[in-house]
Amino acid sequence: MRRFRDQAFDWTVWALFAAVPAVIFWQSATSLEEQGAASGGAMENAAFYPRIVAAIMTALLAWHVVRLALARSRKASPFARGVGTRLALVAAGMFVGYLLALPYAGYHLATPILSALLFRILGMRPLPAVAGGLVLSFGLAFVFESLLNVILPVGIFDLALFS
Repeated sequence: MRRFRDQAFDWTVWALFAAVPAVIFWQSATSLEEQGAASGGAMENAAFYPRIVAAIMTALLAWHVVRLALARSRKASPFARGVGTRLALVAAGMFVGYLLALPYAGYHLATPILSALLFRILGMRPLPAVAGGLVLSFGLAFVFESLLNVILPVGIFDLALFS
């Protein structure tokens, strides 16, 4: 029990990072399916790429959790609290919130906000962060919707700009 208590911060961080692929798999099987964004065809539409990323994240997460559980000696935690730890936890929390909001807000509302917030916490000034978030999200939307013919989540407002 003491060993778990010594590693509680590590396990908490792993649980937070595990939430990201869990939400991706859950959404691709439920809300994205209902919106027709994961209904099959064209390599399973918008759900294919996130599922691949989530599978890779899950495999890496499992490998690290096994390593942590089997560790014989107590080394310094790779998640020792430092300057970057807070930002990493905030960014991971923002991604979980983004994934939960995506089916309701849709890609074209949620992604520019997430991108701008990420640019902002990485140190950009507010105006360039908002501009960068808009350019990044709409540029990616153009590539996926127009060039790759992928249906992005439309949300409750049924927004699809390039299809």
